[in-house]
Amino acid sequence: MPLFFCLYKARILLKFQFFKVNIKMKSYCPLCNNFESQKIGIGKTNSVSIKLIDKEYEVVKCKNCQLYYVTPEISFTENQWTELYNSEYFNNQSDWLIKKRAQELTKRLDKVSSFIPSSKKIKLLDIGTGEGNLLIEGLKRGWEVTGIDIVDNRLTLAKNPEINFIKAKFLEQDLPENTFDLIYLDSVLEHVLQPKEYLLKARRVLKNGGIIYIGVPNEDCLFNDIRKFIFYFIGRKRISSKIKPFDSPYHVVGFNNNSLNFLFLNTNLKIKYLKNVGRKFEFLSSSPLNKSFWISLFFLLPIEFLGKWIGRDLYYEIYLTKE
Repeated sequence: MPLFFCLYKARILLKFQFFKVNIKMKSYCPLCNNFESQKIGIGKTNSVSIKLIDKEYEVVKCKNCQLYYVTPEISFTENQWTELYNSEYFNNQSDWLIKKRAQELTKRLDKVSSFIPSSKKIKLLDIGTGEGNLLIEGLKRGWEVTGIDIVDNRLTLAKNPEINFIKAKFLEQDLPENTFDLIYLDSVLEHVLQPKEYLLKARRVLKNGGIIYIGVPNEDCLFNDIRKFIFYFIGRKRISSKIKPFDSPYHVVGFNNNSLNFLFLNTNLKIKYLKNVGRKFEFLSSSPLNKSFWISLFFLLPIEFLGKWIGRDLYYEIYLTKE
């Protein structure tokens, strides 16, 4: 075999091996499978997650659909995820905040009811049940309610025998198609590594004309821009100002207007109502003796009002339908 041919073959093999190594070091976008991304920073850790991390992870932004995600893909075991999402995740809520959350929930369900004929007995599926407040409210309304979550952190009232609860992963659970009138995904999609697959399955089990409610943070909100400036100012410019995969609330993907529209287009769901909202007065749940009360009043509150004015508030509420 000629020497030049052997050298050429060796060069091709080296290139192939280098390409394979690079593929393993990076992850495709979990929404559009694009490989090209822009580095945002590294994820901030806490005392729990730091013990679970065995490699360096980066927060990046997809150059195609603009989803924020973590690369390489997070490789925590099921037990490690459970350790992060233990019951302490829900503990720090004052009575004032609990009442405010209940009022917000009531308004959302009233909104859903305006889209669904009043003669129907609504069948509800709550994905990512948490404490089960939605199940409690749905049962009060006479609805047929089902909740699904990987851990059972339900309040006592949400353990009513009339409530169907499934302790399982949503994507692995066999559910009948065209079954539910309302599927509720509040603060869920930002916690899962397969947001498109979640929504595709939700669509399959939703009845025609039914409603999917989604609540997700807006990663391009004004507040995150301010955080980026603060990180830079205090010498922590490597820390990502976007999603927090390794610190509460453990968001592993993040959305903006473009990535949400891409998601809905590629899951064949139509937007019935979308609102960019904030939570401007939640600092009132803290005591005036607490330093965070005054920081929120004089610093965070003005930022939120400005974000609302320019259309870059903290959160998206979206009502989708299947036709």
